Amino acid sequence: MSKLAILLSHPVQYYSPLFVEAAKQLELKVFYAFQPNAQQQGKEGFGNAFEWDLDLLSGYEYEFVDNVAKSPSSAYYAGCDTPSIGKRLTAFRATHVITFGWYLKMHRQALRHCKTNGIPIAVRGDSQLDPQLPFWKKFLKKLYYPFFLEKYDAFLSVGKRNKAYLMHYGVPDKKIIFSPHAIDQDFWKMERKHSTEKFRFIWVAKFISKKQPLDAIHAFKVLLDQHPELKERVELLLVGSGPLLKETKEKARNVAQILFPGFKNQSELRAEYAKADCLLLTSDYGETWGLVVNEGFSVGIPAIVSKACGCSADLIDGRNGKTYNYDDIDSLTNQMKTILNWNIEEIQQAKNSIKQKNEVYNFTSIVKSFNRFVEEF
Repeated sequence: MSKLAILLSHPVQYYSPLFVEAAKQLELKVFYAFQPNAQQQGKEGFGNAFEWDLDLLSGYEYEFVDNVAKSPSSAYYAGCDTPSIGKRLTAFRATHVITFGWYLKMHRQALRHCKTNGIPIAVRGDSQLDPQLPFWKKFLKKLYYPFFLEKYDAFLSVGKRNKAYLMHYGVPDKKIIFSPHAIDQDFWKMERKHSTEKFRFIWVAKFISKKQPLDAIHAFKVLLDQHPELKERVELLLVGSGPLLKETKEKARNVAQILFPGFKNQSELRAEYAKADCLLLTSDYGETWGLVVNEGFSVGIPAIVSKACGCSADLIDGRNGKTYNYDDIDSLTNQMKTILNWNIEEIQQAKNSIKQKNEVYNFTSIVKSFNRFVEEF
């Protein structure tokens, strides 16, 4: 009987509900390298200590593997150093292994064990090609990655950009399994209800440079400058915390239509989506996906997404939202105007398209990819 081991650095709010669903069909066990405390989670770009208001460890089998790193972390290679991972996989009698990423020492230790013992191993990732990457990094990756990636038996690819990335480094199509990025739609789905008659744009992220919060502020201010009549009709909500929050608030000073409710935990954030009309995702190429779009789609709201974001190629089709050229404020502003002016028919088309995307980018599709890996490799 197949037994699937999944390796992850630490419990993640997006993945734990997935493992609960997968455990209904597969005999699996998740191996973690560490459990971050509230202070450590706060350091990862949020700015404030906190704990997720969801139970991340119930409904599936898991184990915390001995991590010998002096400072356990997922932020650097040696932060997840688990020399006993091979013994733990053997004790579980794993027949198949999936690692979420390949960048940690834990992942390399598991890869070595699997190659030595003839255990099929797959890696699930969301990397995309970054045109802004320095030439020397592109050169080194082009030399090393084909050799390194050849060691894996299969790749669970979250979308089009990630598949293109893998094939760029020589991974054959037959090794790639579609395993779309998704969130717990049952949790996020809420009935939309407005507390105001204003059209509300919502931006949800850490206030860090990769997320480009100032672009959202800039475009919204341009929108109001070009169309003063909208000042009574629109508002922008920026949800989150982080090191750039103070600077962003300063840029928004004296603009009453821009609101900062602060960090919202998962249960609180649902209500914010339910009161919104359109999501903005303004990130640079470091945003390999953008699960906030999946969250917004679960509630049924369209999105305007930077073309630099990985999810733009999969989720945004022109009917359920718009894309714009990264770092192009005029382009972003124009797309905001477009959605503001949607008629009833266009709004209905957006709802239909969002529903169609939700039927593909969900946990069911991911669990199918796990099953396919176990059955075919």
